[in-house]
Amino acid sequence: MKHRDDICRSCFALLICFLAFAAAVQAQDAYTRVELGLQYSTIELTSPSGGKQNSGFGGRFDWNFNRRLALESQIDFWPENYEPLLGVQGGQTLQAVFGIRAKVVQTRRFSVFGLVRPGLLHFTDVLDFQNPSGSSPVFFTRPETHFVLNLGGGVEFYLSPRWTLRADIEGDPYRVPNETVSFGSAGSEFLTGKINDTTRVSLGVSYRPGALIENERETNVDGKLELGPLFSTMLIEREGPTVGVQAEPGVGGYASYRIYHVFYLDGDLLYFPRGTANSGPHDGGTILQGTFGIKGGIRRNHFGFFGKVRPGFNSYSDALSSVSSQQGGITLSTSRATTFVLDLGGILEFYPAEHGTLRIEAGDTHLYFGSTTINIDGTTQPVPGYSLRHSIQFTVGYGWRFR
Repeated sequence: MKHRDDICRSCFALLICFLAFAAAVQAQDAYTRVELGLQYSTIELTSPSGGKQNSGFGGRFDWNFNRRLALESQIDFWPENYEPLLGVQGGQTLQAVFGIRAKVVQTRRFSVFGLVRPGLLHFTDVLDFQNPSGSSPVFFTRPETHFVLNLGGGVEFYLSPRWTLRADIEGDPYRVPNETVSFGSAGSEFLTGKINDTTRVSLGVSYRPGALIENERETNVDGKLELGPLFSTMLIEREGPTVGVQAEPGVGGYASYRIYHVFYLDGDLLYFPRGTANSGPHDGGTILQGTFGIKGGIRRNHFGFFGKVRPGFNSYSDALSSVSSQQGGITLSTSRATTFVLDLGGILEFYPAEHGTLRIEAGDTHLYFGSTTINIDGTTQPVPGYSLRHSIQFTVGYGWRFR
């Protein structure tokens, strides 16, 4: 798992570095509206001994708005019957995603692109159980579909004006929902969900039918400093025993400042007021999130596309800090707790006015919970941290650019 996440972070960093060449290369002369592709794909699924790569195949359809920006849909199927895990995966795997592909570097022979594609991840035989009489549980398998956010990028090589070879790699965080299991007369039990993660690699070929359209002349978009309000939704696994995965709505603002050609200092500050019904030692209550780092990409004509790598923090208002047993009950106390996060993903901008920016972000905010302590009846007890956790985050806002 750690090795896989290191690969994903390295790929995001490499994509950001490629952006530095965007202004210095000569592009293809033409494009077509439609692009059709076939690909061989691998996906990493969970096994008792660690991750395992499954092989599959699929197809792709693109509608090109211009030579850089396209709506892209892709379907992949992995036919191997994989080991079922409770509520998570099992059997054969099918993924369908639909979103944005944006080329940030393009020459006559190759291009480098980024992908932001939400969609669905389907398993045919996920493990489940039931216990209606309160006796021994009966296990069975069933189909299950999860929401997934496909984030990544890749490279295209142009064999001719119509034929293209393509290679890409993506992270695939997906939501495993909470579930309540009934035990009949014995009651029920709440099973918390999680944000799981996979890695995907694809190699393929595509063909461009239809008329070749000459590339429009590109112009840069002015603006060194940018500020604006934001609204965000974050799918995150909370620590409280009856909370699990929930959608956290939030509000805040962002700032962006160009430091060198295609690189910007960029940051968000967001407040998520929903809170939780109960807490854990690392997490509870409302969330204040701040991320600040680098976005790299291009601004051309009426749109811009960027990759982002932004470290920061999640600060929780009411993490569990002490448990006190007293006559008549137990008293719980909370305090603020802060953890390190790393925000990886993409930013798409549209420019409807001379100084206005419509900004859309999508990302996987990595959560790193360190060890902490909790006071139990006057005695300090250590609480270990967690391995890396993921969250899926969408953010939209409107900003103003200044010279």
